[in-house]
Amino acid sequence: MKLLRQVRGFTLLEMLVAMVVAAILTTVSLNVYAVFQHGILDASDGYVRFATENSRELRCRTRFVRGLPPCNSALSDERYTKIRLRF
Repeated sequence: MKLLRQVRGFTLLEMLVAMVVAAILTTVSLNVYAVFQHGILDASDGYVRFATENSRELRCRTRFVRGLPPCNSALSDERYTKIRLRF
């Protein structure tokens, strides 16, 4: 008579299937993360552009407070800078 022994553990095929599933999940998750990271960088660049444009506009609108001509004025900024430095 043959004695059937109980084998505990995984077969090689089960281990290979588990590794393939893990590799597929890793590939998909890294791709999703890369797309997410790219979107974050685009949003960050967009915010920097937005903040830069708004700060320029604010600087142009408040030049009269600092005694400078408006941004679209034909007068030179150098003349007004020299005047400010004397005081």
